[in-house]
Amino acid sequence: MVVSMAIFAIIGQGDAGSEKLPGKIESAFPANFLKIRDNTWLVASKATVQEVSEQLGITKGESGAAVVLGVSTYFGRANPNIWSWIKEKWEATSG
Repeated sequence: MVVSMAIFAIIGQGDAGSEKLPGKIESAFPANFLKIRDNTWLVASKATVQEVSEQLGITKGESGAAVVLGVSTYFGRANPNIWSWIKEKWEATSG
């Protein structure tokens, strides 16, 4: 079975404990994250939204408060590197 990568937007709230979030993202998804700006990342994974939250320590508050959103479509104006990263990750599969 072929499983496509899903893309998630992680939006940190900058509260107590949130200083741990960047390191958690880097260690949990070393080749599959893109920092968009302070406290905002894109992450590619085959996990669910809840699993990503748990992997990052968000669910129990270990990494501060953050919102994890599943991305199903996109549009806008941004650095071309962002569009390339999204395309590359969405086309990545395992089977």
